[in-house]
Amino acid sequence: MAKQATDFDRWVKIAAKSERTDNPLNIPYDIAVREAVVAAAFVKKYWEPDGDRPGLKRVKSRLPASSSEELLSIVHAVQEAQTRLLLIVDPAVADLGERARFVVDELESALEFLLDDDVDEPADAQLARIKEFHAQDGQRSSALSQALRDYAGLAESLKDRLVEADEAFDVRVIAEARKLAEDLQRRALEAAPEAGASAAATTIRNQLLRLMVERVGAIRKAAAHVFRRHPEIAREVTSAYERRRRAAARREKARKATEAGQANGKPAEANGKPAAAPAPTTPGPTTP
Repeated sequence: MAKQATDFDRWVKIAAKSERTDNPLNIPYDIAVREAVVAAAFVKKYWEPDGDRPGLKRVKSRLPASSSEELLSIVHAVQEAQTRLLLIVDPAVADLGERARFVVDELESALEFLLDDDVDEPADAQLARIKEFHAQDGQRSSALSQALRDYAGLAESLKDRLVEADEAFDVRVIAEARKLAEDLQRRALEAAPEAGASAAATTIRNQLLRLMVERVGAIRKAAAHVFRRHPEIAREVTSAYERRRRAAARREKARKATEAGQANGKPAEANGKPAAAPAPTTPGPTTP
């Protein structure tokens, strides 16, 4: 009986036609994969027109009906390539990565809930710095290990308050985070990948990623055209991560401008615009 071809087998030769072998991502791997799945679902959801709302079907010469299924298949191929790469260069992540990411998410969510109380305190700045520092973390054990340590450290200092805010919060997850961090670091030091195998697996993963990114880009381009009069629909397939990053950059720019203005003795600016001049006052009667 012939062996059934996998998604990886289906796309690896097609992806290999690309001359580019660098990593095409400018966002974290997990988010890129998630957004690709969203794009595939978007095609299926909006393929047919509905009343006054157009459908992607109208541009089927550029975006075939098979786009949704093919993109999901490419995502599966990317995930397999990523696993193959990690088994070579960072086997600890292949074994412990899923649990480590779960623990990081648990701690981050608990801390965000606790500190989202409209009270400005040092812990708010600490959490913001940790999130910013780890925003571009990849799948490697070194990044996961550091994230586990950072979130565990902040959570330990706020342990009693975390339980008070959410009675279901399990404080044992803090100790687990530290243990996972140690295990990841230890096993990473023990791993000694063969350079040739690592380079080959990286190239394959990157080529498949590029294929995935190109397909997502084609869907977004088609959506922007077809739903140009329905921006709320087109927005569904844009990158939420990129929107948040741009918004954060704007806030940071406004904050720095405000601080600079205050340091120079100038009125604070709101939304990047100069503060309005005070209204002229009516002169009072001259005192005799």
